[in-house]
Amino acid sequence: MEYVLQAKGLVKSYRGNRVLNGVTINIRRGDIYGFVGENGSGKTTVIRLITGLIYADSGEFSLFGIKNSDPAIRGARARIGAIVEAPSIYLNMSAKDNLLMQSGILGLRNEEKCKATLATVGLGEMWESPKHAGDFSLGMRQRLGIAMALLGDPEFIILDEPMNGLDPAGIVEIRELILHLNRDKGITFLISSHILTELALVATRYGIISHGRLLQEISAAELEGVCRHTTEIKTTDRAALVSLLAPDFDNTQMFLVDGGVRIDGNIDLNAVLGKIIAASLTITAVNTHHSSIEDYYLSMTGGARRA
Repeated sequence: MEYVLQAKGLVKSYRGNRVLNGVTINIRRGDIYGFVGENGSGKTTVIRLITGLIYADSGEFSLFGIKNSDPAIRGARARIGAIVEAPSIYLNMSAKDNLLMQSGILGLRNEEKCKATLATVGLGEMWESPKHAGDFSLGMRQRLGIAMALLGDPEFIILDEPMNGLDPAGIVEIRELILHLNRDKGITFLISSHILTELALVATRYGIISHGRLLQEISAAELEGVCRHTTEIKTTDRAALVSLLAPDFDNTQMFLVDGGVRIDGNIDLNAVLGKIIAASLTITAVNTHHSSIEDYYLSMTGGARRA
């Protein structure tokens, strides 16, 4: 298994206040890693450590197999792109001028590459536009920021709250862009976000952090298994209901509740109800529930407020 990022035991304190307490993270090549935690949980601090904006008190990490203590880490960081907290764009400049400026900083000075990159993020029509970035919508600014991060052909992109403050259309645009870059360009992502329902539409793995500790890493498939569907069915005769459904659901799927049964997992509800009706049992209630990533997150953090 090839890892883009591995961190072990990261500790960071500010003025005696420990904000990271032994954080360990593993991000594999090709992941879209959703980094989830409440306000002040340590998400942005981890991102700042990885990108070299601050240094850890203790612990270590490696990028593309190169340890942070190795002078070659600077070269490894050249293989990543990052937007930390907000895109670093010049609001009094056009999209074209922003990209040309960034290209010059990177030593590329390649106008065609800048133009193609702007098209990649869906802003190709802005290449010749004199409109200043300060007059862009928030979603357009985010995409411009991602374009600037893409100029160096990164293998790993870090986005800190990329959907924060966006309207529904802007959220969809950023989501589709992330999926495109991951699937078609093979770029690995680390994304912190407080919009957990949106994160669930793109993430392949998650890291759940709370109060400076990483509580769990879990794949999207594993999370789907945990966030299961449940169906409660109640009738006037629970014993008859249990006897009727027992051949279809064993005691790891079907459980007794007051006045009926609870069935865990995906079921063909129409077929089940049809069987009950055919047996002339009177149905008094049917309730379905599907635990979400938000439910799971709150259960892991003890109900901590989402970031």
